[in-house]
Amino acid sequence: MSDINPTREAVTCAIRHIGTGIYSSGKIRVYLMQKGYSEDIAFRAVKHLIDTGYIDDMRASRKVLAVRSGKKQESRQYIYKRLLEAGISPECSDEIIASLDSDTDTCLSLFEAVYGNSSGEDYSERQEEFVKLAVLRGYSLETAVSAFRKFLDSNS
Repeated sequence: MSDINPTREAVTCAIRHIGTGIYSSGKIRVYLMQKGYSEDIAFRAVKHLIDTGYIDDMRASRKVLAVRSGKKQESRQYIYKRLLEAGISPECSDEIIASLDSDTDTCLSLFEAVYGNSSGEDYSERQEEFVKLAVLRGYSLETAVSAFRKFLDSNS
């Protein structure tokens, strides 16, 4: 690293790393610090990349959300945690979570994706199985039971 303009050097390093991929601000900040840049330089470089549109946490969060749908659907709480772990800023994570459907609706979507939506089949004796899956995905017991009831209603 040269002392001429460490922020510009860090920006160039980050751009080379990003290439055509989609990375969050947090992931790039960590990458730059691992490359030997100070926290301050990494912060300034990432801010520059956000300001110029090179890093977009909203776009990076959509990548995280795409993986967590259908049979891999999770609760809002679990998704929020995943967004933060992916380096998405807390502000962006809050905005994304606020835009998501309710946990009851997404839990119902999980049940439909995993168990199908075929009327005629009797699922009423399988509540424990459904609830166990939902709880493993971060849903509360109350939410899981409510979604299970809606699932039964839609399949009767």
